[in-house]
Amino acid sequence: MNDSLQQAERPLVEARELSKVFPVHPGLRGNLGKRFLRAIDRASIDIAPREIVGLVGESGCGKSTLGKLLIHLEEPTSGTIHFDGQDITHLKGRSLRKHRPKMQIIFQDPAASLNPRFTVRETLTEAIRAQRRGLTRREENARLVALTAMVGLPTRALEKLPREFSGGEKQRVAIARTLAVESRFIVADEPISALDMANQAQIVNLIDSLRRMLGVSFLLISHDLHVVRFLSRRVAVMYLGRIVEFATTRSLFSSPHHPYTRALMRSQLTTTPEAAKNIYVLPGDPPSPLDHPSGCHF
Repeated sequence: MNDSLQQAERPLVEARELSKVFPVHPGLRGNLGKRFLRAIDRASIDIAPREIVGLVGESGCGKSTLGKLLIHLEEPTSGTIHFDGQDITHLKGRSLRKHRPKMQIIFQDPAASLNPRFTVRETLTEAIRAQRRGLTRREENARLVALTAMVGLPTRALEKLPREFSGGEKQRVAIARTLAVESRFIVADEPISALDMANQAQIVNLIDSLRRMLGVSFLLISHDLHVVRFLSRRVAVMYLGRIVEFATTRSLFSSPHHPYTRALMRSQLTTTPEAAKNIYVLPGDPPSPLDHPSGCHF
């Protein structure tokens, strides 16, 4: 689904050797001692302008944490993050606020990410005013109408509260909010997992159309390998905080190299009865992020 990108094009987002360590507080008796959970372990990834990169892996492997690091909702313990050629790893205060509108996130649960007391108009107006001060009422209203149209909502939706929408419509409102600040990079963290099948297809098509029309780049975090394959130009596979394979979608799905990637591909659900008999279940349990094995995590 993605247009071919120039190999020499500078990445919009570039992360190198990112790590994130969280301290684990001792129990009531203090018998855990001083321990640390390594959520991300030397992960490197780059995303080009107008590109959708998929990020897959089992629950708890660090996908959401990596997404939050890339948009500075979490600060890395080590490593670097560049956005459009500028080092933003340690930005704070006014400098960070200047970059914040360019990097946004779509959360998994649209209902939890919207203020239940705000109408769509109030939600989007708050975002617009954070980015553009001094707009007239007419200019604001024109922007609101354009945003709702862009995500496939009628203008009358502006006067409604979140509880009056379906799950798919709430997610469209959440997407409109990220576009209200004219973001260039969006982390889509399981954006369709809380939706029914019909709404899932609509949101998938909406994400791809926004990439093509507005040139927005996406990091698509998902367990649905079919959606990742449909939308993404490249896919990163994460295991226990490390990116173990990063390749074009075509090569990753046709000939995965890492044994974990191969196991992940073989675990996909299928609608074909005969193929369902060959679903592969990886034996054993992943190591603890509190006690990483030496060498290959897998």
